[in-house]
Amino acid sequence: MREPFPEHYKDIADSMGIALYQRFDLNEASLFLRCPVKDVKKLLDEGKLAGIKVTDSQFQVFGYQLLEYLLENVTRQAIPASRNSDLAERIMRAKEVVEMTGLSRTTIWRMEKSGQFPHRVSLGVGSVGWRESEVSDWLLSRNTLSRNEANDRS
Repeated sequence: MREPFPEHYKDIADSMGIALYQRFDLNEASLFLRCPVKDVKKLLDEGKLAGIKVTDSQFQVFGYQLLEYLLENVTRQAIPASRNSDLAERIMRAKEVVEMTGLSRTTIWRMEKSGQFPHRVSLGVGSVGWRESEVSDWLLSRNTLSRNEANDRS
């Protein structure tokens, strides 16, 4: 049986920390696409995003369908000149973030989508990373939180 997506999608999905056959409900899809749920519904209704109708009111979308939509519809935006200072920021790839935090890629992705971890930065088609300063700040805040909790127990 032929896969419903091109071979290179696997590498892109791995770099984003998702599984191609992972199912997303509308809320999860809206977090992944970073748009409101009503916009995801509109994309489904207009046929711009493929999905599965589970019940009359419930839809689910596979990871490869979200990835396909992103790759076909997202364009690069020019970086404003005033943001040149951000370009010097060191960007870490997923492997390095996993080593630095001790978290799995899946845990990082889940925490990121729930707002508990810094958001990834797109580096191009199928390539993402995290700002080193944001991950370091996140680690420091976790250490501070742990120390405060330990002090509260004493």
